[in-house]
Amino acid sequence: MNALQEEEILKEFGKKLQKLRKAKKLSIRNFAYAAELSVSYVQKLEAGLSNPSYTTLLKIIDTLSVDLNHFASEF
Repeated sequence: MNALQEEEILKEFGKKLQKLRKAKKLSIRNFAYAAELSVSYVQKLEAGLSNPSYTTLLKIIDTLSVDLNHFASEF
């Protein structure tokens, strides 16, 4: 995978995260608190500027009450 592909994947991940968070009617602040992440980090994730670790990904899917397959279905 080249850098351009990785950048596109991170942007799509961020869009999906934001869509799911809003569908659960969670503000960034409330979501970050529930997932034990900082607000600035969630903002970076949603902007496609940060690549979450596996542990962070697990926190995200747990907080959003979705499974990994549902979250990754559009990739």
